Amino acid sequence: MYLNAVLAPFLGSALAGLMGRWLGARGSGCVTILGMGTSTLLSYVIFYEIRSMGSAVVLSLGSWFGAHTVTVEWLLCFDPLSAAMMVTVCTVSFCVHIYSLGYMQNDPHLPRFLSYLSLFTGSMLLLVTANDLLTLMVGWEMIGVCSYLLIGFWFHRLSRTKRAQKAMLVNRVSDTVLLFGLFLCWWYLGSTDTSLLTATSTSAYYADWICFALLGGALGKSAQVGLHVWLADAMEGPTPVSALIHAATLVTAGIFLIARTNRIWECSVYARTVLLWVGAVTSLMRRTMGLVQNDVKRVIAYSTCSQLGYMVVALSLSHYGLAMYHLMTHACFKRLLFLGAGVVIHACADVQDMRRSGGAHASLPLAWTCLLLGSLSLLGWPFLAGYYSKDAILELSWATPGSAAALGHLILMTVACLTSAYSFRVLIAVFYAPNNARKSEVRTPGVPLTMAVPLCILALGSIFRGYLLSDALIGWGTDFWANSIVRSPATTQAVRSHMIPVWISALPLATVGAGLLLAYVFVWPLPYCAESYWKKPYLFLQARWGFDLVWNQQISMKVLGAGSASWASLDKGILELLGPSGISQKVRGTLLPSVQKMQTGAVHDYALLLQILVVVGLLLLSYPVAGLTENLLVDYKTLTLRVLLISICL
Repeated sequence: MYLNAVLAPFLGSALAGLMGRWLGARGSGCVTILGMGTSTLLSYVIFYEIRSMGSAVVLSLGSWFGAHTVTVEWLLCFDPLSAAMMVTVCTVSFCVHIYSLGYMQNDPHLPRFLSYLSLFTGSMLLLVTANDLLTLMVGWEMIGVCSYLLIGFWFHRLSRTKRAQKAMLVNRVSDTVLLFGLFLCWWYLGSTDTSLLTATSTSAYYADWICFALLGGALGKSAQVGLHVWLADAMEGPTPVSALIHAATLVTAGIFLIARTNRIWECSVYARTVLLWVGAVTSLMRRTMGLVQNDVKRVIAYSTCSQLGYMVVALSLSHYGLAMYHLMTHACFKRLLFLGAGVVIHACADVQDMRRSGGAHASLPLAWTCLLLGSLSLLGWPFLAGYYSKDAILELSWATPGSAAALGHLILMTVACLTSAYSFRVLIAVFYAPNNARKSEVRTPGVPLTMAVPLCILALGSIFRGYLLSDALIGWGTDFWANSIVRSPATTQAVRSHMIPVWISALPLATVGAGLLLAYVFVWPLPYCAESYWKKPYLFLQARWGFDLVWNQQISMKVLGAGSASWASLDKGILELLGPSGISQKVRGTLLPSVQKMQTGAVHDYALLLQILVVVGLLLLSYPVAGLTENLLVDYKTLTLRVLLISICL
């Protein structure tokens, strides 16, 4: 059962990819959905068994390789952390598979698309069940390759191909840092087995280096500040891809990596402090960017980065269970937002610009309901999924002593206000603003059944999932996580987060009203941007804080310049002199012509050359070189015989 839960998506991907030509779109859809449905059902059974037994299950698939002191085996570990991720990944991926049948029904390459989706999901399941950091790295790289294939699925469009390459290259930077972190784990800890980390509780200097390397790996996959530039550009792919990448798969891999290695993080105070600032700054920065974007999918993508910042802050405060809890609730309402926006885009001739939308609440009531419900859950409206997890992070940051946590709470409250602003801005611009669509973009009313069913499932999850999982994952005295994560933070901080003043608890709700006012200000058109003192900040935010300019001009161009200089000096310089333009040319120009002159084609010349070589050989045998040995004894009979042979030859 445990192995089938991981292998079922791979089997569906192989059948759809290799036999899609004969199965067709409908047959490929049935095969991949059957595989995902099997994996989803088994993941819930595994979640129930792990929760009931209270112990992990480890499957051995044999040895991979061994070198020196490193022995890596294919071990799949099903502990509470893996089970929670499996449920989240399989549920949302199953909904996306069904949704894709309606959204991509007119695409001739639907079997290939479904094959990529299933392969992506299987790679993510391999990542979350890996018991060793090296086998985790296999799933880590596979989801990177699959994201490249999915973002650039419409490869005949140049913009899609460029965005896919950008995502691939940016993630290669973080993957290289993560690989360096694996070497550090092997060097200092003697192994990369994650089960060994549960016994690690020594605060040493190398713990900081290992944590910083792991953080470098998480920055790229989870799109944190510095390596976040690829995430918004990933919106060039189909909407199901955007929902799959931004909800519970690729972008949460970095969060899972930190949660999986939580024992090492507990040994490094400096790394957790840096982690807090990374999460807070990322959340604030992406919120300000989303406030001025006009692409509806980009706005939702920036909200994903901001929510990832919330999770990183929870990890930095040592409440790993709360970070995973917010990950699970965020997967539902963020997937609901993406798929609801996909319904609007699909009905409006694939137009994503909010300035060319408006008045869609009458023709698309289901999309309006789903986007409203997802937005309210994102804002932390009482008793929805986001209310239980998002507000818990805000309360924990307020209850944690220290100036860093206090400033982090202030930043997150500001972010909550901006979240409300651009969430309402999307709702107003798409559904209540005047209709600005062209005649060719007039929306088609109605939603296909294959798109409506996933929306209803995710809507139910956005309402009830937070309440149903609250006590089990972050409740007082819960033992759900067992040994998979550290039971932190300290007891006093956990108690204080539940006994804060009422006005602190009411602040997130108050930000909803403030955000609604900001939303009316920033709905297109923006009359205030005509003034210079508003126009410059607006253009700065639309330029995404200039990160793309820095990457392109200050980093990429200099790297390309250094590559050009090394090509001119090494490849076309030293190596050419040592290779084809130097020694090789001398050999071809001098030695080879001399040898060629000896090839006359006359038999008597070859016979003369053979006779000379025989004489030289006999001379070397007859007269050894003096000085090589001492007291050299000479056999005069043998010497006389050799001289006679030489004379005969002559």
